[in-house]
Amino acid sequence: MLMPVKKLIELIRFFLIFVTCSLLFYGVISYLSHFLLPIDPYDEPLGKAVKVMSLLNQEQADKVDWYIQRLQLFYSEWE
Repeated sequence: MLMPVKKLIELIRFFLIFVTCSLLFYGVISYLSHFLLPIDPYDEPLGKAVKVMSLLNQEQADKVDWYIQRLQLFYSEWE
């Protein structure tokens, strides 16, 4: 049995409204994401901010070895 024409029109109207609202929501979210996401995350920080990664000299590298040994001990003893 065929659907009545009135029900078919309501179904098409529902899908059109659903697709329109979905596209509108997607557009708003993508528009707002341009303001929330940084443009270049690898750019140098501005102001008093400090970049976390830096090169180590020999004295600092020795301290890192100590931390690595402690971390290995932690994982080997599971404590």
